[in-house]
Amino acid sequence: MKFSATLVSIALALAGSAHGHAHVFRRGPSATFTPAPAPTTPPTVATPTGSTVKRGVSYNDANAPGLFGDKISWQYNWSPVPGGNVPAGKEFVPMLWGADADHTNGWMDDATAAIAAGATHLLGFNEPDLGAQSNLTPQQAAAAWRQWMEPFAGKAKLVSPAITNGGAPMGTAWLDSFLEECSDCTIDCIAMHIYDSATNIAYYQSYISNMASKYNKPVWVTEFGASGTTAQQTSFLQTMLPWLDAQKGVERYAYFMAGGNILVGTADSLLPLGTTYNTL
Repeated sequence: MKFSATLVSIALALAGSAHGHAHVFRRGPSATFTPAPAPTTPPTVATPTGSTVKRGVSYNDANAPGLFGDKISWQYNWSPVPGGNVPAGKEFVPMLWGADADHTNGWMDDATAAIAAGATHLLGFNEPDLGAQSNLTPQQAAAAWRQWMEPFAGKAKLVSPAITNGGAPMGTAWLDSFLEECSDCTIDCIAMHIYDSATNIAYYQSYISNMASKYNKPVWVTEFGASGTTAQQTSFLQTMLPWLDAQKGVERYAYFMAGGNILVGTADSLLPLGTTYNTL
């Protein structure tokens, strides 16, 4: 099965755009995947730590996070710096997008500054299992993790590279290889992305539940999105947001995205989906 044309068109529109920092590149999903089977037993997962407000925003407009109220507690923009003022009471979580020099140059200073400003976590590489994104083998990612992420162990929680919901050698297959290669590394949380049809809620729930039970670490759903009509997407959020909030294995989540005319419009105002995301 392939991702919908709607999400692919979003991907193309966002490809290569900068999000508050010259180092950042972003796009939506464009991969194939194999749906995860429904869990046969309730997952046994690690109890998450951190904010009790799990919801956050991914953004490419520095003004966007300020449009959301107490329904969100954190924000990130695929970058090590926020690109603007962080709203009071919100946490900016920096990301080391890739292992190339464009992204590692300045990372140590930026991550140190973010921790001093209140960041409790650092995000690892963005979709290294996908050629159009940070595009790293598990071996390359493990070596880069030891150099650029491991020095912050104990200073902040380290969130794994964010994988796609793709089939082998992507997704969990890539992550399994990375964790084996990096068995001596500090990985405090698991990051994941998932996209599908807004009508396929059972797939989202089984896939996320399986991630929590498989790795027995707090899960961060740092990107999720659903294709379909506005009504279908609204219904999707109305079901998924309370479900995510209730999952002990899910520590944080962020819908894709605050920008791109999805949650937030070009005039820095909440669109219908954004209003839903900010009120449930």
